[in-house]
Amino acid sequence: MIVIRKFSFVFIFIGATFFLAHGEKWSDLERTSSLKQLFSSSGIKFWFMQDNSASLVHLRIVFKNSGASHQEKHKAGLPKFYSHAVFCGSGKYNTVEFKRKCSDISLKLSCQAGLDTVIFSMTAPKIVMTEAAELLNVALSSPIFDRDKVKEIQDGIGYSIQNYALNPVVSALHIFVPSIIFKSHAYESGTQGSSENFMKLSIDDLKKYKEKFLVTANAEACIFGDVSEKEAISLLDRVLFKIEKGQPAEDHVPDTTPLLSSEIVKYYAEGTQSAIIFITKNEKPLSHRRAAAMILYRILGENCLFKSRIMSELRMKQGLIYSEFMVPIDLNHANYIFGVLLTDNSKVSQTMAALTKVIKNLRENGVTNEELEFAQKNITGSLLVGLRTSGDLCDFCLKRMIDGVSLDRLFYFLKEVAEAQLEDVNKLAKDLLDENNMSWLVIGGAA
Repeated sequence: MIVIRKFSFVFIFIGATFFLAHGEKWSDLERTSSLKQLFSSSGIKFWFMQDNSASLVHLRIVFKNSGASHQEKHKAGLPKFYSHAVFCGSGKYNTVEFKRKCSDISLKLSCQAGLDTVIFSMTAPKIVMTEAAELLNVALSSPIFDRDKVKEIQDGIGYSIQNYALNPVVSALHIFVPSIIFKSHAYESGTQGSSENFMKLSIDDLKKYKEKFLVTANAEACIFGDVSEKEAISLLDRVLFKIEKGQPAEDHVPDTTPLLSSEIVKYYAEGTQSAIIFITKNEKPLSHRRAAAMILYRILGENCLFKSRIMSELRMKQGLIYSEFMVPIDLNHANYIFGVLLTDNSKVSQTMAALTKVIKNLRENGVTNEELEFAQKNITGSLLVGLRTSGDLCDFCLKRMIDGVSLDRLFYFLKEVAEAQLEDVNKLAKDLLDENNMSWLVIGGAA
């Protein structure tokens, strides 16, 4: 076992709150140690934190460079297909038996596939940790891919690709937006590709995908919860038992910048409401301007705050929208802000014009001191609320690991949030915001 570095999550959030409340210097606060970087017996890196507040164990395994952008274009949907089909029976268990075994021990298993990675997640009571590890291991090492169940899954996903109105926002994020802002790039096909190509994928494709990408040479992990360092290493060893070492998947995807324009792309969907999607620029997770960027977007409308510019103007004053949200999309090779406004069909044009005006005003006139102080406290407070459990922390840290953020960087981000100056945020507003250069997508009855 090798400990590379230790770091305190407890300190991050208590220290950040103390700093904002009392104006103390960060250097005056003592760091403790709770979050650690360890290695398994076979050399797999993982982040670890012991938390005895609940008798639960959370394990997340990421397979790097295994997502849609690392496939042939006509097989872009293969990781997504695999993430749904992998639990269609495993080892000696058929689909129903496997689900029953998981249910009997209150085991939660899931798999998510994105543009860059594939992630397996496990949460289980500590008392059944050994049995839970065996079930995840058999799912990873010996998936059955029951033909009838796999066909049912394939038909369902293929149908959802064609019928974007079932969930327009999800379709926009995973299909339409990538095709608009990443033309001629590996991200262009989104996480599913075209329905025509998706329906051509086979069980043989699933097996070949597993052999090439789901190998320990690609794996990293996070283990949080009621488990010791020794138990965590043993757990990861058991879960990845019989998984081939393989070769690390090389990252051939180039860095890119989203192609933004004032063009409005429209898709018709029956109903009285429309979803307006807008895309703007953002700073990378490792950028030292990231904290200022997130302050700026919190003020604009990220985290759906009623005190934000968008909600206060478009909903409270003008009554144009039902709701809105903005989220940072951080891919390995690109970053952007994904925003959504939900409105009545008859108000689409008026809503877009109003948002354009809000963004122009923010770019030209900047934020106020009152807004800056509110956003600084809100970012810190929302992290405290959002990361209350070891499971939440595990998911948060895995994302930071994927982003390539070091343990120390987690501390410095909140330090930068607390120390951001008004001129920093206002300068960034001029660099990132451009009401004449942001991509638009409208899905609804007015489209």
